Amino acid sequence: MRRLLFFLLALTGAFSISFPSAATPTPDDGLDGGGTGTDSVQKTGQVQNNGSIANLELVGHNDIGGRGFNADIYAHKGFAYIGQWGFGISNFPKFCPAGDTADPRNGVKILDLHAPGLPIVGTLRSPAWTSAEDITVFTPLFGPSQGRDIAAVGVQACFRRDNSIPRGLQLWDVTDPRTPEKLGFVSSGDNIRGVHELSIVQRPDLVTRKQAGKVLALEAVNFSQTFDAAGRGDLRIVDITDPSAPAEIGNWALREIGLTNQFTGTGCFARTFGHSASATADGKTAFFSAFDAGELVLDITDPTRPRFVRRARYPANESGDMDTHSADVTNDGRFLLVQDEDECRSNDVKNQVGWGYLRIFDLASRDANGDLVEIGTFKTPHSEANNDPSNGNYTIHHTAQNPAWSSTKVAISWYSDGVRVVDMAPVLSGAATTPIEVASFVPPAFNDPVG
Repeated sequence: MRRLLFFLLALTGAFSISFPSAATPTPDDGLDGGGTGTDSVQKTGQVQNNGSIANLELVGHNDIGGRGFNADIYAHKGFAYIGQWGFGISNFPKFCPAGDTADPRNGVKILDLHAPGLPIVGTLRSPAWTSAEDITVFTPLFGPSQGRDIAAVGVQACFRRDNSIPRGLQLWDVTDPRTPEKLGFVSSGDNIRGVHELSIVQRPDLVTRKQAGKVLALEAVNFSQTFDAAGRGDLRIVDITDPSAPAEIGNWALREIGLTNQFTGTGCFARTFGHSASATADGKTAFFSAFDAGELVLDITDPTRPRFVRRARYPANESGDMDTHSADVTNDGRFLLVQDEDECRSNDVKNQVGWGYLRIFDLASRDANGDLVEIGTFKTPHSEANNDPSNGNYTIHHTAQNPAWSSTKVAISWYSDGVRVVDMAPVLSGAATTPIEVASFVPPAFNDPVG
């Protein structure tokens, strides 16, 4: 959940610390990894506590009508955009948003951060039976919407085999967040869930006779390699320079590095698939987080032909059940922050104790294989312990940075450990390999309204 204003983390359910028991998975279930593991995940229960806060101040709260299943938070120009999670279990729709026609609480909600109570001022409406989990808001430097504010929303079908349900990338003009205007949509194709996570890059070097540059969306489309009729890869690249007419221009598949069976891997969720995509500031290098395939570095200088370059190689004694979820480059461009959403605790080939945590890679380093070198980690006390999962889920989820707030601090969403704020200054200076925790917020335990 990127570019987060840290005080926004108080939103009930945005970083939920209660977890519904997983139902028996079917081919339509959360192939992105949501609650389809073995008993070590299925028994995860509610944390019984009253919450805690350290070196932060709670300044606002909006529970969005108590809808539950809140997802990505993106802050832009004083407004917060709150995504909505959901998934399908066979024909049982309880966990899937039915669309705004059925419940006005559904869709991406826009909150005014400057007003008391953080009121909802707008909605990016989602199609029925879809989730709109991931959002990025940006101001294009090129194209017909140059200078306006555009929201890119990843739309996923709860039931992937029902091809009447839209899935793909939806673009909105949110220059006035109170009256958003729907622009273009590009489909991810049939038989897949759609866009799980995305990021935006602006490329002044991609000059055409009509445009001084291009705006691209990098999409992670879970299990596309397996289920897409055309066999397109899990990484998709879409030209959104004209957001009213987006067009897919490139893709990359894990088969390019020899991974053909996406239902293999390690641990309680043995899967290999594209989960997230991010990039360097110049938009020429992509970081593709692929769960049990780890963190992959791709050259996207030519976005129509992505090319594998190297891995972010995990140390041998830490390379068990990776579950590589996402990655972000630090503000200064020197380090890669990799987040492993490992909910298996010690259930992997290395029998590693603990949950997923933050890994830090030096982008300038290379090992004997030419791969990036891990130079440090950060774990919470809970995440490195072999806790009973009935006491919570202590894996990391996402990092967020905002240079307007701090050039060295990183906010981290950490499931049952709430939000942790760490200072990277010791790592940036070379004085240490572990950042220092400087603040935290854990909301009171609360049953998710979805159940």
